[in-house]
Amino acid sequence: MSSKEIFKNYSWFFITTILITFLILELIGVQQYGIEIYNMQKVQRVPENSEMIVVLAGSGGRLEAAYDLMKGNNIPRMFIAGTYNKVSFDQLSKTYHWSINDRDRIKIDNISTSTWENAKVSEEFAKQNNIKNIVLVTSIYHMQRAELLFRRVFKNDGVQITTYATSVQQLEYNAWWHDFNVFRKILNEYFKFQYYRVLFAGK
Repeated sequence: MSSKEIFKNYSWFFITTILITFLILELIGVQQYGIEIYNMQKVQRVPENSEMIVVLAGSGGRLEAAYDLMKGNNIPRMFIAGTYNKVSFDQLSKTYHWSINDRDRIKIDNISTSTWENAKVSEEFAKQNNIKNIVLVTSIYHMQRAELLFRRVFKNDGVQITTYATSVQQLEYNAWWHDFNVFRKILNEYFKFQYYRVLFAGK
């Protein structure tokens, strides 16, 4: 075997080893991400001095949980970010059976279309109303990325952010491994989360 062939074989072996190592590390990362999501199901509490709930519109029982949290903890305001279209309070109150007396407590954002934009419009509203303590509500799968982006946007605002993750059903400890739908959601969020971690690294 010529030195050229030896070098070629060694190169393929080296590249394959790197790829396998990378995949193993990423699989471990996905597993850890899934465990962190599972741990979010533990008892969640919000500070007594919470001034506003920021709920990111979407699935996972977010709006229902956010409204109940607002009412149950007597939180003055709720900001709904990212409804994507011209949704009104009347439409939401009819769908979710909200009290019409809460109309003035609930602000609806129909403009933002991404988690980053959700954070930016929430920051703007918080500044306008001098709010320094918010509760961030979103789905259990989305929470880690949402928290990362919100903390980045609110970095210099002196705003305390408490998270409250929602889920329509209890997540099993190893569901990420044997439930394809759960695995797909975790994998999707894991890579989005890592993308933003890299993007913000050193900034």
